[in-house]
Amino acid sequence: MSSFVPIELVTEIIRRIGHNGFRELGPFIASGPEWRDMVFSAQVLREVCLDEFIFDGSLCNCDSPYRPFLLRCLVAENNTAKYVEGVRRAAQDGPSVESLDMLGEAAIKCIHSRFAFGVFLICCGSSSIGTKVLNSFMEKVPNFIEAVNIAEQVMTQIRQMGTPGKHAYRGFRGLIDIPECRLFHPTAPDVCEACFALTYVFQISDLC
Repeated sequence: MSSFVPIELVTEIIRRIGHNGFRELGPFIASGPEWRDMVFSAQVLREVCLDEFIFDGSLCNCDSPYRPFLLRCLVAENNTAKYVEGVRRAAQDGPSVESLDMLGEAAIKCIHSRFAFGVFLICCGSSSIGTKVLNSFMEKVPNFIEAVNIAEQVMTQIRQMGTPGKHAYRGFRGLIDIPECRLFHPTAPDVCEACFALTYVFQISDLC
């Protein structure tokens, strides 16, 4: 690298490139240790776009070649990394304070994490707090269909990750009352506002 270009300026350029997706940083990592160090700086990793991890849940798994990068982003306090690792731990390892903490921290800015935080809280027995979180989630989305789309994306992500199938959340307490719809809907989507929380609590308990 030319000594006439300040490292701070190049790092800022890399940071902005990272906003387009983490794969955009691959050529810089491959260019040598000086470039790699800039990519791995907290300044870059904290803001790099990790949306692909949301839309392909398998990328975060322990056998994924992309997991080391995700963990670097997690150390750098990347909000999406907190959500992705939080939902992976909750789904694959079962209930834990650590996974809920990650989801809760990420929920401030990540709408997917706000949904996941609410539903996993209910699954862990904190139905009152979880319901409040899901109510705040509903207030953040433009309409109910968008809420369902986000919820389905989270469930798809969990299925892509894979779960041990131990039904770790089957013993949750404080279950929400069965709604008037009785979970039956003659038209799509197969969920309504009354049964939204319960529908996904049941799905989590079956999957995880």
